[in-house]
Amino acid sequence: MHRSFSILMKELSAPNIQEKASEISESEELQAENPSQKSSQSDPVRVSVALPPNRIIRTRQIWSKLLHAAALPVIVGGAAFWLESELSVTLLQQAWPVMALLAAAYVGAWVLNSKLERYPFLNQFEGALLSVSVTLLPAGGLFAAMPGSPINTLALLATLGSVGWYLADKFLHRYRNSSLLILPGGVSDRLFDLPGVSKEQKTQNKKRACDGIVADLHESISTHGQLLANQSMKGIPTYHAGYIYELLTARVLLGASCKASVDVWKRRYYPYVRRAVDLTLIILSLPLTLPIVALTAAAIRLESQGPVLFRQRRVGRKGETFQMVKFRSMYHGNPGEESDVFADEGDDRITRVGRFIRKFRIDEIPQFWNVIKGEMSLIGPRPEQAGLVEKFDDDVTLYENRHLVRPGITGWAQVLQGYVADEEGTRHKLEYDLYYVKHQSVTLDLLITYLTLKTIVTGFGAR
Repeated sequence: MHRSFSILMKELSAPNIQEKASEISESEELQAENPSQKSSQSDPVRVSVALPPNRIIRTRQIWSKLLHAAALPVIVGGAAFWLESELSVTLLQQAWPVMALLAAAYVGAWVLNSKLERYPFLNQFEGALLSVSVTLLPAGGLFAAMPGSPINTLALLATLGSVGWYLADKFLHRYRNSSLLILPGGVSDRLFDLPGVSKEQKTQNKKRACDGIVADLHESISTHGQLLANQSMKGIPTYHAGYIYELLTARVLLGASCKASVDVWKRRYYPYVRRAVDLTLIILSLPLTLPIVALTAAAIRLESQGPVLFRQRRVGRKGETFQMVKFRSMYHGNPGEESDVFADEGDDRITRVGRFIRKFRIDEIPQFWNVIKGEMSLIGPRPEQAGLVEKFDDDVTLYENRHLVRPGITGWAQVLQGYVADEEGTRHKLEYDLYYVKHQSVTLDLLITYLTLKTIVTGFGAR
């Protein structure tokens, strides 16, 4: 969405960017090329930025790859030596299917972790732990559940050793920050206030090569065009400020220079896989959710008069409206019950039971019915009230783009921001929603599921 001016952006894929980048002096070379820029407000600013790995700086991972490749043989060999009295050559020959499954799980953990590293707010060790939790640990659980034999014992020991080896490597591995030159003006100015961005001292500038130039290419092409062209010829890539903003915040940058639409990479089979996963998870969760539904319905009925369920017209995919159902959490017949309004954190219309079920998201369980009907998905932008959507479509830029996908019970904005209670909060939330629309994938859905479970435990964002 944000990268434009292809003649400048061809350098994004150039190899060995670090070696080609020349040292840029803020006070001499840049002002010499742009003598008209005397104001400190328009002078380029050199910053150190904690960006996800392999987005700007291409890390050399050969030693890390060799370390991982050596892990399984070393661990299996050590476990076999320890169990040598119980193992024979014949048993070891029979163990290759188990070892193949373990190797596949190990590679899967590595691939998944490399995808999770793009999210800056996710701790590196936490991402590694999540990766092994859905790959290596299930494999180890399978081995532990099988009837006891020397092969299963070997596999279980190898699994535990692989998890420890993997987590230790990720805990000890560190990536260096990128050194970027930001050209002020337009949406570039919003980068200075983001976490992970700090201004470099001039003494640091002399020691480090510049990894790239960041600018609002819709705004800065007229004032910094010569500088951008000159540095591009030297092999220093140019990035639109919106691209860096996405890497740092996992949100789509909204501003005057944004395009009138969001580019979405359509995955051919992804919607069908998502639909199958939604229905499967709902069916598998019934033994847990049905008792909760029964207890919640009884508690609502005992505390206050009125129906157990609350229905409200919401806007779904492609702008189509539907009746969303949830447990009633407010007193029946309260002022504004039929109006399209936000719920405040201290809203006195909410009952005691309602406050509890909102905090732990229990009030959302009846929406499984909306998912079964195909009106919603388990994961997606939160469906908004129809009256508010009409208002936001007119007042909030790109708001209609959040309806390109099915709305969800949980989503990217819900787990990272929580509920909002005003129009400004809606704009901020929209940046998260558009990021999901733009980057939706199995990996992102898995991360949202994990963060949702954390949200349920902590009660973050409840209204």
